[in-house]
Amino acid sequence: MNYSFSIKSNLSLPFILRYFLTLLFVSHIFDSALYGQQKTLGVTKHLAGSTETGYILFAPMYCKTTYLIDKCGKQVHSWKSNYSPGLSVYLLPDGNLLRTGISEDTFFRSGANGGIIEKIDWDGNVVWSYIISNDSLGQHHDIYPMDNGNILVIARHVKSESEAIAKGRKSGTMGGTKLYSERIIEIKPIGTNEAQIIWQWTLWDHIIQDASFSKPDYNVIGNHPELMNINYAPSQSADWIHINAIDYNKELDQILITCHNLSEVWILDHSTTIKEAATHSGGKYGKGGDILYRWGNPAAYNKGAKMDQKFFLPHNAYWIPKGYKDGGDIMIFNNGLGRFPAHSSVEIITPTIMSAGVYNSTLPYGPSSQKWIYKDPIPENFFSGFISGASRLSNGNTLVCVGLPGKFFELDDKNNVVWEYINPVAAEDEIGTDGEAGGNSVFRITYYAESYNAFKGKNMTPSSPIEKNSYSYSCSLTSPDITAPKPIAFLPVHRSGNVAINASTAVTFSEKVFKGTKGYVSIYEKNQFKEAILISDSKISVNGKIVSITPANNYSNNSRISISIDKGCFKDSTGNEMVAFDSLNWAFNTVKAFNSIDMNAPKLKGIYPNPTNDFIQIPFDNTEPKVQILNSIGQIINCVAKLKTNKELEIDLSEFADGIYSILLNGQFSQFIVKE
Repeated sequence: MNYSFSIKSNLSLPFILRYFLTLLFVSHIFDSALYGQQKTLGVTKHLAGSTETGYILFAPMYCKTTYLIDKCGKQVHSWKSNYSPGLSVYLLPDGNLLRTGISEDTFFRSGANGGIIEKIDWDGNVVWSYIISNDSLGQHHDIYPMDNGNILVIARHVKSESEAIAKGRKSGTMGGTKLYSERIIEIKPIGTNEAQIIWQWTLWDHIIQDASFSKPDYNVIGNHPELMNINYAPSQSADWIHINAIDYNKELDQILITCHNLSEVWILDHSTTIKEAATHSGGKYGKGGDILYRWGNPAAYNKGAKMDQKFFLPHNAYWIPKGYKDGGDIMIFNNGLGRFPAHSSVEIITPTIMSAGVYNSTLPYGPSSQKWIYKDPIPENFFSGFISGASRLSNGNTLVCVGLPGKFFELDDKNNVVWEYINPVAAEDEIGTDGEAGGNSVFRITYYAESYNAFKGKNMTPSSPIEKNSYSYSCSLTSPDITAPKPIAFLPVHRSGNVAINASTAVTFSEKVFKGTKGYVSIYEKNQFKEAILISDSKISVNGKIVSITPANNYSNNSRISISIDKGCFKDSTGNEMVAFDSLNWAFNTVKAFNSIDMNAPKLKGIYPNPTNDFIQIPFDNTEPKVQILNSIGQIINCVAKLKTNKELEIDLSEFADGIYSILLNGQFSQFIVKE
């Protein structure tokens, strides 16, 4: 039995973008509180609850080296190739590396071209190599090693414009003179450079169209979800389907593929003969090579609208192994490109079945929604528009590869990040220096348990971290963060008086916080309810530790104001929720506001930079203002405003403690400034 758990994905970016990716992420710095110096490469987090034993295999994009590391981020082994990955890589039970490579013969103009499959032994010798790259067929993205030694291969299958139009494709919708269909091939390696085709499936045999009655495969698309509409082409490109991952279920004898450009996953019957796979009958499930099940975008078979779409250019659909948490379900990396706001998520679906491997035919295919979804508390913070993947580990954790920035992390069952690693290898095998960060993209990662057969009899002594000049760090486990964020300062200050009715309101927390997904901030006047602001409302804004609250209207004059915050309104970076905050803990008394219409009041363009760690600039258009700075408890802080130009003041805050400050101009509140 193969005990590997793969994270697979695809790259649909041209080769010339490799340096753009490096520049794109060069400024991205990852948080880590575990080290004296901030690590930006290698292991950046290692907490109790992570999977401790085992190894992670990855082949950085545009590089010719494949790496095996332990959970401490130290290199255990590596393999050299003559080719950049094209794209997947596996470690076989016999210790050989099964690796795809990019062929020098470029017959296809699309992302993730491969063409070469090779086996490299533990000592780096190529023991078998096979090419699937010609003007009609080309391996791309992913392969799958079967227990019997055979290999399932994804291959583009080229059709000319005339062939496509004769099949029912609408003229002018192919983005060129060719259409790329798809083929799945099972090959048996022979000798050192040969292979025998054992089985194959071709999408071209399972087409439907409703554009022309006089052409083949004409029928009602919504009545035949087992076939693919040749005219469903939202991208109108030659690379019509763009399969990016393949998985195999030995128990069901079924194949799972991820169709990137369709935002769907498909399940096919592998039990057919080659002849049956080209028809609509035969095999264990009686449907030949027709699609047994599909999910993610019912509009692709006319059983849904845009609003019903669940996947957005996904990657790496795979069956979670039996005996694992959610075993038998399907996990997917939903990249999220095309939804608003653009963000990625890891999701699990449970296909609706009538019996093992037989799927409920009620349309659209079930389930109606995902079983589980992981996304960042601030969704946009977790996003990779291309490549990437995720897999379930034996301890119930989830291992994630965020492909574009080359970031790997492990989630526990409470969605806390308990391990994190940043790939230090950039394009052309350039090894990065710790303290820097770059666009070190990775197609996928694969986890192998310490007991995996490939490691028997091998020297598994780790060497050093891959990154250059790695900062000193400990691989000893640290306890996970279980402390919830709590309010530590208020503006206006609790129990303060003479607060202007138009005063700004803010609370400072003990640590950096993010908005939760539920709850309200409630405002009371004289113990009577005034307003409830939903946490998702833009009237509540977060800047690091500081939360600003903007009521719909000014407070009442000569009134007692109190504010409460529901449990779960705010979380820290590891998901700990703040406890409920009662209105008795934050109250203040108001007075009439200053006259806001003052002809001599300074006209501001905005105080900047904000946040700051040293100077702030205060621009004005007419009379130079009198500046006062208040800390979070309302005390006036001594400061000197220097005239930098005839229309701008400068104040040095470098000696101020970190926190939130209020800027008053001519006695009136103007703006919050965050000092970091």
